[in-house]
Amino acid sequence: MRFAMSRGRLRIGLRVFRQGRDIQVLCHGGAAHLGAVALAVPSPDRAGDGAEVQAQLLVAPGHREDAIALGMARRMAAELRCAVCVSAGIHYNDITREEIRQVEAMAQALTERCLISLKKDASCSR
Repeated sequence: MRFAMSRGRLRIGLRVFRQGRDIQVLCHGGAAHLGAVALAVPSPDRAGDGAEVQAQLLVAPGHREDAIALGMARRMAAELRCAVCVSAGIHYNDITREEIRQVEAMAQALTERCLISLKKDASCSR
């Protein structure tokens, strides 16, 4: 599955892969690279409530995609009740604070769009 959103010069894309029951997401924009990787897994002792997840994060030195990767992985793992790994690499030269806010908003919107699609796809395949 692929999802994308643009605002001005900014374009954020998601590529989503099923890994059995789990999900792998590649979040990208601008110059291609890997800046952060987050893995979130629903806590086994909280089965059914969908809110509690355990998460780990790896960030390349000097990169700032950690909040996007971690937020996306946590949200999707909590909602889908499966392990979710998000690899994020977003780089635009001379990005402004406002553009950073736009990138964050687009990443959140794409996460929600992806969740809707994955839930619909799961209900059709049962």
